[in-house]
Amino acid sequence: MGKFVNAPINRHEALVPLSRDHFTGLAHANRLIKAAGKDRAARHRALSGFIDAWNAEIADHFDDEERLFHGHIDAADEQRLLDEHAKIRAMAIEARGLKHSVDPSPERIRDIGQTLNDHIRWEERELFGRIEGQLNEEQLNAIAKSTASIEATRARSVSHIRTEDECPESADPEREP
Repeated sequence: MGKFVNAPINRHEALVPLSRDHFTGLAHANRLIKAAGKDRAARHRALSGFIDAWNAEIADHFDDEERLFHGHIDAADEQRLLDEHAKIRAMAIEARGLKHSVDPSPERIRDIGQTLNDHIRWEERELFGRIEGQLNEEQLNAIAKSTASIEATRARSVSHIRTEDECPESADPEREP
């Protein structure tokens, strides 16, 4: 395992389950970016994996964040969160179409992966820190209760990610790519 470029981030327990979810998103973003430079079979595999993860975890994660953070973050952060989520939702729909094309566009696959990566990095490096700094302990504990419930129902299966030759060590939300 490589060295950390940034020191690991210690999260409040309220945000830890959401950070764990980010691992899946970063792993798939990384696979999409790498697959863009490979053959069409690799691009199809990366698209399929992303779509499966979208359906199983990522879409629900977006819904959870929007619900949990509404009213707890400033208007600019909330608007950015909603805008980026909307853009990535549209890209997930696009990914379904690309999956059925004969030769999916490397540029679009790279763009989907990079957009997802950049969004998660913003949440981890900026948004979550502001949430921890702005909310009081009572508010964070209320979110923690919700995220604990979410965590108990979340199916965490990253085995499908690790079957590829691109092991997602660089997908750690606390590491630089």
